[in-house]
Amino acid sequence: MTLALKTNKLPSRFAKKMPQAAPYPWYLVCSLYLLMMHPSGDAAALDAILEPIAPSVRKWASVVVVDGEESSPDFRWYHYRDSEHAIDFWPASTIKIYTAVAALEYLNQLGVSSDSALIFEHQVGDHWQVDAARTPREMISEVFRRSSNEDYTLLLRFVGIDRINTQFLIPEKGFPHSALMRDYVVHRPVVYENTEPQRIRIVEPDGKNREVTHTWTGISYAKQRGATILSDTTGNATSTRELAECLRRILFAEVLPPEEKYQLTNQQLGWIRHGEDGLVGLENKSAGPYAWKDAIETLLPRARYFHKAGLISNYVLDVAYVEDEALNVKFILSLAAHTGDGKVIGQMAKALTRWILQQKAIPTTKEDSTQER
Repeated sequence: MTLALKTNKLPSRFAKKMPQAAPYPWYLVCSLYLLMMHPSGDAAALDAILEPIAPSVRKWASVVVVDGEESSPDFRWYHYRDSEHAIDFWPASTIKIYTAVAALEYLNQLGVSSDSALIFEHQVGDHWQVDAARTPREMISEVFRRSSNEDYTLLLRFVGIDRINTQFLIPEKGFPHSALMRDYVVHRPVVYENTEPQRIRIVEPDGKNREVTHTWTGISYAKQRGATILSDTTGNATSTRELAECLRRILFAEVLPPEEKYQLTNQQLGWIRHGEDGLVGLENKSAGPYAWKDAIETLLPRARYFHKAGLISNYVLDVAYVEDEALNVKFILSLAAHTGDGKVIGQMAKALTRWILQQKAIPTTKEDSTQER
């Protein structure tokens, strides 16, 4: 796998430059009836575009098209049907990105380095049982590299159910409907038995030690926020809009107003976006690039792709930021489908990408094959 170079700021959105594209030969745009029936400014276009795709499959989608100057971008939001507020799907691994950001914010609040060792323990009677030890950067990298359930669980154990739902998953941070209540493993030593007291001992790079402890209060944040899938009391829930909003706040942090910024350092933003020192960030094509493979890549083969995907037996998702600097195309797709077939997400992504290119008067080939540039 080729990793992006370390970068702490976004030039022309990002520090790593893509090769300059050759002049693009313009093609005659194929007539697309559904798109013609819905002008580019009409949010109902998404309904027309996505309805014919796997019509028997329930789908959810939010799209953010990014226009304007780099220093003051304009974000145009579109939603398929009621996706803006709908949380009636299982978010699978996409919500692991929430624990990554929440853990970094908590470390910063504690004044602790992201390179510290976190030693996880649970209480057994009158003593503490050691379970695992990891650094935050290792855990976050594994969440992006292979969608690690173990590392997601440890991040959730570090932040805690109460803290993540009352300090991070709140409307002020772009999460009016989201809730995280459960981990994704069932085995020791990693499992988060939420009724057990948790202790995390922190060993900083300079040798300093400190600890945090917490025990879940028993409050069902899932119930409060209307979760319905798998469990209305201990389920995880979010919307495609909130997934897209999380990605927007990470990738456009430098140009957002203060109230929309996560409390992350420039260095943290750099490696959560791109990875560094052999660690993986959002910019990768690993762990289920459903919106990219045989989809966006056929229309924008030189684009950069930042994403977090999710898959279980009957739900598949991908939330992705796509940027083609040569064509000045930037957008976020947040897609979910009630199926275990990742090709449905690919079909949705390809149709939406074609629509975005049409909005910008950028033609694709008649066969929707790779553009020649």
